[in-house]
Amino acid sequence: MYFNPYAAGYRIQKLRKAHGLTQEEAAIKLNISDRHMRSLEKGTYAPLDLFVEIAVHFDVTLDYLILGKVETKTELALSKKINDQKQAMKSLREQLLAFAMEIEVE
Repeated sequence: MYFNPYAAGYRIQKLRKAHGLTQEEAAIKLNISDRHMRSLEKGTYAPLDLFVEIAVHFDVTLDYLILGKVETKTELALSKKINDQKQAMKSLREQLLAFAMEIEVE
């Protein structure tokens, strides 16, 4: 997997449109010029510090923005919660088994 500035620009454009913003409105929110916004979306301008700001503003990961990986921050947080719950259930299951075995012994 490698960085494709044109694909990253397309993802930025999709995010902007999904949030109902024009290029001018997005440029204002990101504190850049309209020209820079157009260049970002065309893939001819790709400064890393701005990618960080875009990722934060649109609540996506840098992995998604730069490489196209589809997990959003929300998906990552949910995945972590699910794994935590699985671990908690496993621990409770083990405790129940241990308790059941104690009862049988007595």
